[in-house]
Amino acid sequence: MTAIGRPRSVVRRAVQSIDWVIVTLVAGIVALALINLNSAGAGDWSGKIQVQIRWLGLGTIAALIVAALDYRVLHRLAYAAYVFGLGLLGLVPLIGVMRNDARRWLELGDYQFQPSELMKILLIAALARYLSDRPSKAPRKVRHLIVPFIMFLIPVALIVNQPDLSTGIICSLVSITILALTELSLKSILALMTTGVTLFMLGWAFFMHKYQRSRIDVWLNPEAYADNEGYQTIQAMIGVGNGGFFGRGVRQGTQNTLDFLPYGDTDFPFAVYAEEWGFLGAAMVLVMFVALVLWGLSLASQARDRFGALLCVGVSSLFFFHVIINVGMVLQLLPVTGITIPFFSLGGSNALAMMLGIGILMSVSRSRHQRG
Repeated sequence: MTAIGRPRSVVRRAVQSIDWVIVTLVAGIVALALINLNSAGAGDWSGKIQVQIRWLGLGTIAALIVAALDYRVLHRLAYAAYVFGLGLLGLVPLIGVMRNDARRWLELGDYQFQPSELMKILLIAALARYLSDRPSKAPRKVRHLIVPFIMFLIPVALIVNQPDLSTGIICSLVSITILALTELSLKSILALMTTGVTLFMLGWAFFMHKYQRSRIDVWLNPEAYADNEGYQTIQAMIGVGNGGFFGRGVRQGTQNTLDFLPYGDTDFPFAVYAEEWGFLGAAMVLVMFVALVLWGLSLASQARDRFGALLCVGVSSLFFFHVIINVGMVLQLLPVTGITIPFFSLGGSNALAMMLGIGILMSVSRSRHQRG
């Protein structure tokens, strides 16, 4: 091979190793998300949206670095990274920044970082390592999962204490999904569901804050709270209905432009998007998210080892629950929570965490055809 041919061959192999399905889907979702944030921000690209773009840029760099690495490096670092994440969560009550009666952020110069978002990825990696290290023919009983349950309950307790119930719910759902799909028999799953319902009832009665219980009441009957807690739910539904089939057009939605819809850039960006792009546009972006989740699960089935498969299952379920809960909240199918929709919701820490998840998927994808 000539000197010129060798670099070309290297470049060709590098290009062929890129998972263009993931790149295309994520690029399309992020492009639509930035257009929507521009609408939610009244066309002002400075301030919050500019910060979001910086976080997305940082997340893209982080994703490329992770994608270039052999994902098995994460196997060696998983426990140390998990402990590091717990340390960051432990710092939040001590030196964290208070916003809206919650202390969830650490200040890094001009930026505020939310450790609980990073913990989602670190928790997936730690659980994937623990479960992949267990013998494949180990007993599949609930009692054998005490350690992984403790592994996710510790960060969940620290996160809920901030208070941040929504992120705690996401961490719990993702962890239970990993365990249910890989470790539990049907009998064990039914036992866990029974336990979960019991714990929810106890939590409702003794541990939930008043504002958390009121969200259930508002969800069941938002019209009864139309002047306060139910206002945003009603306005979101009006926005979705206004969109019709084809939508009103970019920055033409009345709910957003006339400032009827609160939190259109954080909790309810999908309502802004649905009004402007209509049913057709909403279906398009949801299909893109579904395709990303299904592709992640496909990568899990093709992964070189159990660790890679568990990583893909965890990241795919993370995207799934974020999207399904946020959209369900907008459509009044689920109670209002602070759970964001990936890339569409304003939030740099979440954008960074999701990009790290994308990098992990790409790393597993790149390695699936390699030997050794």
